[in-house]
Amino acid sequence: MKLIDATLVKIKTTIIWFGLSRLIGSVLSLVAVALAGWWLLRVPPPPPEDSIPIAGTVTTLSVMAISPPTTALITEITVHIAGAVKTPGIYQFHLGARINDGVVAAGGATTQADLDSVNLATLLSEGEQIYIPKRNEKPHVLVQPRFTNSNNSTSPENSSNGLKMSININTATAIELEQLTGVGPSTAKAIIEYREKNGAFKTVEDLLNVRGIGPAKLSEILPQARVS
Repeated sequence: MKLIDATLVKIKTTIIWFGLSRLIGSVLSLVAVALAGWWLLRVPPPPPEDSIPIAGTVTTLSVMAISPPTTALITEITVHIAGAVKTPGIYQFHLGARINDGVVAAGGATTQADLDSVNLATLLSEGEQIYIPKRNEKPHVLVQPRFTNSNNSTSPENSSNGLKMSININTATAIELEQLTGVGPSTAKAIIEYREKNGAFKTVEDLLNVRGIGPAKLSEILPQARVS
């Protein structure tokens, strides 16, 4: 009990010595310092701008939403590679492939192939046949049925077996082109030079653009020629 009374007396004496106003000011100063430290060390809230949508982003999303779907383009063609190649057959190629690509796909040319008689740089077309001849081989001519409609029935156009010569003017060699009526060596050469310069013929009638071929000669060629 005497110890407690002595402590109280000591505290009272200290307060009186230090001054009550000074004590209150010190306490307030400590509180202010503590508040300032808390304010400086706290994590700041995100700025208001972060919650505002960006106009550019909204516009981009809108455009993407209304854009029409893209249409897939045809990029492959099917071609028959035949003749003096190691593995003749039906092959698929990317659009823009050339005869040389067809020869490579078919395992390459055989030792008997006459590659000089074929323009290996010619573009391939959908559904056509590329024939690689052998050296000293007779001209390769595709033969296919040709029919005309008469009274809702079919009958051979001419010849007893219903077959007629048909030469692909886009792939035929000079020797093969000479099998066409009215086409000699100079005209065959002109046809090959024209397609090498301007690309494949779209129709047989495009032969009118070739030097030396007029309407009369075209009328003779038409029944025997084709494009593919």
